[in-house]
Amino acid sequence: MQNKEKASEVAPYSALATYYDQVMEHVNYHQWANYIKILFRYSRRSVRRVADISCGTGSLLRYLGGLMRKAYGFDLSPAMLKVAKNKLLHPRLACASFLHLPLKPLSMDCLLSLYDSVNYLQNEQEVALFLQETHRAIKPGGLLIFDVVTPYLCRTAFKHYEEDGLLDEDNRYRRTSFFQENTFTQVNQFEIWINGHHYFEEHRQKIFEIEQWAQMIGKSRFKLLHIFSNFSLNPAHDRSERAHFVLLKESP
Repeated sequence: MQNKEKASEVAPYSALATYYDQVMEHVNYHQWANYIKILFRYSRRSVRRVADISCGTGSLLRYLGGLMRKAYGFDLSPAMLKVAKNKLLHPRLACASFLHLPLKPLSMDCLLSLYDSVNYLQNEQEVALFLQETHRAIKPGGLLIFDVVTPYLCRTAFKHYEEDGLLDEDNRYRRTSFFQENTFTQVNQFEIWINGHHYFEEHRQKIFEIEQWAQMIGKSRFKLLHIFSNFSLNPAHDRSERAHFVLLKESP
């Protein structure tokens, strides 16, 4: 990256929050929400209280609520939540890690963590904590739904990836992504210019194989119902770019 030494290094999603919706403008959040609702029906679960526990700027939350459903949002980044509060009509938001959720035990019908947010968990111990904390908050018979990007996607689409976004000369970003095969780490670096100020963020995701995820879930108190491939109801496989996991908290 050019001029990285002149940038102020900041926490992930702090400066990027300004342009996050532009970076993600290719994502059809309405389609994502419809797919999640299909998973609710396919799993034969009634969902009235749902929380997106890595909600970002709240784009998905706009489509998850309704007359019969209450939707909540949690995210670790105050900057992302600030954008979400300005976007949502009736926001129910809080700044929190999905390893320490401000939820009462047995309070939610479903927890969601989407767009590979759980790939930020760096090892099996953190995954175990995530599964333990979400299990605590979900009602018996409730669901945990999350997705991950796969090694296949990182090796193909994001092994060497560059992107530039330009609003004007003082407001722009540059993204560089690469996959570290030796550690199974996806690295996404952002140079961000906001009104002439220059920032640098580095995001590091741990990319486990699908089978590794299944093994880690098998050590938890959840029952693994499904692993679907690429927004379908087909089983995930070695060439899936994204895998969607549906977990059940069984009744005592």
